[in-house]
Amino acid sequence: MKQFLAAMVCAMIFASPALAIGDKDLAREAAKPAGVTQAQARAVIDAVKESIFAHLKNGEEVRLKGMGKFFRKHQKAHQAKNPRTGEKIEVPARNYLRFKAFDSGHAKLN
Repeated sequence: MKQFLAAMVCAMIFASPALAIGDKDLAREAAKPAGVTQAQARAVIDAVKESIFAHLKNGEEVRLKGMGKFFRKHQKAHQAKNPRTGEKIEVPARNYLRFKAFDSGHAKLN
């Protein structure tokens, strides 16, 4: 049942026609077709998100079949210039989240 709910949530995350959709809205949309309560759908959404971030923190990619992959990129520490003052500043190293859609994901839009 949990695997089915997780698959439904993943499918619903990117299937909404809205410009922006929150967890609450997503849970409402996913609950009815899955035959569960909104609270149960919200719990699955939260679990899926936590799982994605746990894998990203371990340096792994997360692939969603037919959609795309989440991955993290690393930016090294570097110097930059403040455009207002011209002052040089140190920018610390950081990791950031990226998503790349698969061709099959693009095909579903067209």
